[in-house]
Amino acid sequence: MPRPRTLRVRLALLFGLTTTVAAAAFGVILLHQARRQLAHAIDEGLVPVVTELTPRVAAAGPGVISGPVPELHPPSDAIAQVLDVDGRLLASSRYFGDDRPLIRPTDAAKAARSGRPVHHQLRVQKPRGQGPVRVMAVRVQAPHQLVILAAGTSYDEPLGLEEDLERALGVGLPVLAVAVALGGWLLTGAMFKPVRSMIEQADAISTHEAGERLQITGGGAELRALATRLNAMLDRIGAVAARERAFLDDASHELRTPISIVRGELELARGRAAGNEELRSALDSVLDEVERLEQLAHNLLVLARSRSGTLMGGETPVDLATVVERAVRAITRRADNRHVRIRCHGNAVVNGDESSLQRAVLNLLDNAVRYASSEVTVTIDEHQPLVDLRVKDDGAGFEPAVLPHAFDRFTRDPGSGGGLGLGLAITAAIAAAHGGHVSAANAPDGGAEVCLRLPGT
Repeated sequence: MPRPRTLRVRLALLFGLTTTVAAAAFGVILLHQARRQLAHAIDEGLVPVVTELTPRVAAAGPGVISGPVPELHPPSDAIAQVLDVDGRLLASSRYFGDDRPLIRPTDAAKAARSGRPVHHQLRVQKPRGQGPVRVMAVRVQAPHQLVILAAGTSYDEPLGLEEDLERALGVGLPVLAVAVALGGWLLTGAMFKPVRSMIEQADAISTHEAGERLQITGGGAELRALATRLNAMLDRIGAVAARERAFLDDASHELRTPISIVRGELELARGRAAGNEELRSALDSVLDEVERLEQLAHNLLVLARSRSGTLMGGETPVDLATVVERAVRAITRRADNRHVRIRCHGNAVVNGDESSLQRAVLNLLDNAVRYASSEVTVTIDEHQPLVDLRVKDDGAGFEPAVLPHAFDRFTRDPGSGGGLGLGLAITAAIAAAHGGHVSAANAPDGGAEVCLRLPGT
């Protein structure tokens, strides 16, 4: 049986189980005491019978109780027997059924040896079948021998009371356990209502609603203290996140201007270096690195906007095939002669911001080109209401340890010794801003495959 996951269910089951065990123990004790009291009451009723018959047997011997027992005190259905100390029947009053002894030889020997009354219960034949009889046996000194006088009476009524009590306990205890478990469920539900409210508020608080705080109504002082501590922690986390966003925003803005200037100067110098292939090659290499630095600054700006909630998807129809073609042209210069093949299905139109989507596709292609062996394939599939853009390379694929964290910032790739940088993290932020998501996996035939899924028009 699976273990209950919620504390509320566990407490309700604990209440029900504890009540069941306690009630069962109480029922056993109650039933035992009821049996003792009923048996004691029957034994008390047999005392007058034994008291009346003892002097008769002592005076006249066993023969006085042969046939019906005359002039007995209630209970009127009493029967009597006289046995020797070995348990052999010497005389018996008439009753329906056989005339077997009312007590066992061991009980007869015990009564003869101890001199104290011995109580026993058995079933005898009655007009309507067998029925229970309660017996009391005492030692009596007859004129010529020591005998055992046994007197018995019906136990039907007390046994019926015992059975009624057993049925009442058998029905009442499960009902009590269920009632207590239900009461525990309702009680813990009322107790945990403020906790559920805190959980719902915590789910609602995100980076887009950083100013919200936990509000608790009801509950005890402990929950209010917990809410106060959590709000203080959220304040500290919010302050740190705000400083981080401000730093990223400022850094990315400040970096874009000098990078643009450096890039312009390098392109101008490259144009003037005609005829000097060594210098042009060096300038091309520097321009590549500046372009990467410019892309990093832009990614930092996108990341800052996504963290602050100002990165929006837009509502302009965008043809993904056109976006992919532009991204391919932008990446081709750094593709190291790798071939990028485009295969499109459907019209592949989504609503969004074209520049942001081109940035996301460019990041996917840049990451794929970096790890591909010879080929990167881009496939656009439209299956309304969604559009999938898949970028697959024929490289070694993601390391298993990297896959769960592929869209985290600066994830380290132990297989290559490098990192995934910000590209996939930025793509994930752009996808989320457009109401979609991005996933990564290793293709069955080898290589890595990243799928950007967006809502279609």
